[in-house]
Amino acid sequence: MMIPNTDSMPASDIPVAMWLVQAGLDNVPAERLVTDFCTSTLEAGIPLQRVFIGTATLHPLMRAHGYIWQAGNGLIANEEMPHRDPDDEPPAWQASPLRHMLANDVQEMRRNLTGSDANFDFPVLTEFAEQGLTDWFALAHDFGWDFDKTLMVTDRYAGIGMISSFTTTHAGGFSEDHLTRLRRLVRLLALSMKSSVLTRLSRDVAAAYLGGDAANRVLSGAIRRGMAQKIDAAILYADLRGFTALADRLAIEPLTATLNAYFDCLGPAIERHGGQVLKFLGDGLLASFQLQAGQDAMPICRAVLAAADEAHAAVAELNAAREQAGQPVLALDIALHRGEVMYGNVGTGARLDFTLIGPAVNEAARLENLCAALDRSLVVSASFAKAAGEGLGLTSLGFHPLRGLPEPQEVYGRVRDAQAPVGTT
Repeated sequence: MMIPNTDSMPASDIPVAMWLVQAGLDNVPAERLVTDFCTSTLEAGIPLQRVFIGTATLHPLMRAHGYIWQAGNGLIANEEMPHRDPDDEPPAWQASPLRHMLANDVQEMRRNLTGSDANFDFPVLTEFAEQGLTDWFALAHDFGWDFDKTLMVTDRYAGIGMISSFTTTHAGGFSEDHLTRLRRLVRLLALSMKSSVLTRLSRDVAAAYLGGDAANRVLSGAIRRGMAQKIDAAILYADLRGFTALADRLAIEPLTATLNAYFDCLGPAIERHGGQVLKFLGDGLLASFQLQAGQDAMPICRAVLAAADEAHAAVAELNAAREQAGQPVLALDIALHRGEVMYGNVGTGARLDFTLIGPAVNEAARLENLCAALDRSLVVSASFAKAAGEGLGLTSLGFHPLRGLPEPQEVYGRVRDAQAPVGTT
């Protein structure tokens, strides 16, 4: 479809169209786009009563965002819709006309809700009629996103776009003039929503694969190889003891599910205490808690230790459930270190990784290797223990050699370890 020419528009619609174009260029948030579009369209003489706008996205947890606007009340719903397998779709969605449109690639649908030609082939239309609504009109717009549906085996509606529905209480429903004007204006709304959605989508995808802070830096322009910043950070390096042996005897599907279950014990704990997961390393991960210039390290290091304790507690609970179900269990080994690192881009000219590099990262990895040797689930460097302060139940475990360092290093652990190790690497 062609983007409408304002020369063919009623004078009342031209300000709406011009605002939509500018809003798309200005990357106006979706919530405001929906609210202002509905309000201005109503003021322009199109009798809207209830409007739904749904936009798909790419996010590990969410499939789409939905917005509901109501005349006199403004935006009454702003919902995040999770990914679901086809068999788990809510009954209301299974019976929805919007689902029918998406599943059958229908771009436009209208149902009169009064008169001799009223059509209630979807249950929600009966509900709308009972609420005094007289007409229902819906449009679907694809954003032209190149989407490989073969990769989305559990998503029968794979794609990125916008679907919208409009109802009215106007006697006789929408006129043909109302519908013509809506078709023109909603195409412009879809274009503006595409700008907002793809900006958010870029941030969601980048955050999912890089971490929130790294994603913000990359999307702010830190994309050249060698662009890196020297920072002071507390480092959490974790590994699942016993995973290698488990991988040799477990099929790939349950192995992946097992790995994800243990990572779910780690990731949320890290994020809740102010850290970010920078990299997954097979059955381990690297996380950082950045210290700002001149910031007191004690509260940051204590937050890191709290995250480690929370993760160990979650793993203990998971292991208890898995043992009861007759499933194999793993131990979580964590090393904590504090030091100066480089934070930024490394890689080839065209393929980069945004991560931490430097001796402190290597030392954290070497510390983690001591967990098995010392029969501990938590090992802490002297620099971290000093920064964290007293009263945390840390005790010296003696001096131990770390590969790459000329002298043995003093390491610390809990007076009583948080978790009994399971299995062997």
